[in-house]
Amino acid sequence: MSAPPPTLAAQRRSSRDALAARHPGIAASAGVFLASLLAFLAIGAALPVLPAYVRGPLHASDLAVGIVVGIFALTAVVCRPIAGRQADRRGRRIVLVAGALAMTLGGVLYLLSSGVASLIAARLVVGAGEGAVYTAGATWAVDLAPADRRGLALGLFGLAVWGGLSLGPVAGELLRANVGYDAVWALTAALPLAGAAIAMRLPEPARPAVAA
Repeated sequence: MSAPPPTLAAQRRSSRDALAARHPGIAASAGVFLASLLAFLAIGAALPVLPAYVRGPLHASDLAVGIVVGIFALTAVVCRPIAGRQADRRGRRIVLVAGALAMTLGGVLYLLSSGVASLIAARLVVGAGEGAVYTAGATWAVDLAPADRRGLALGLFGLAVWGGLSLGPVAGELLRANVGYDAVWALTAALPLAGAAIAMRLPEPARPAVAA
């Protein structure tokens, strides 16, 4: 008795597996792209919502709005060279995952924030996570690309960054208007967590040992 013909879903799954086996760098690069996109979607989702949240539920001033929105850049800039050093020493995956988890923690802190000070703390945590995700993601994308395609890899990674920062505000504002602030904060925690789960499954190319 002959075996039943494979279903369409099984055929598609087999085709994807065969493509990943022949071109592992393509599948891994797509994973890095997606993990980074989710992280930057979370950052973008908070951008249009924070000013209204500070002025509204927190009843704070425009000065507080500027501090809450801008303080994010402080830890983002400071943590990028630190993340780069750790990515060289420990690997891209662990740094990207750690950054995404820090961003998840920041989203949880948004949910728990009851004042400007706690919201500033949340923004500092998110900024540190962004610095790690950006640095590890960019270097990981370059590692996975052939030598003559590294410019293309960086361009695609930039598309993930700016795509997230462009689409995230739309999602954040729609959620705020139709559901509420807590839904936005929950989204900013869930998206990086999903990105970390994706990154954990991606292969990392071997790198030469870094001299002390």
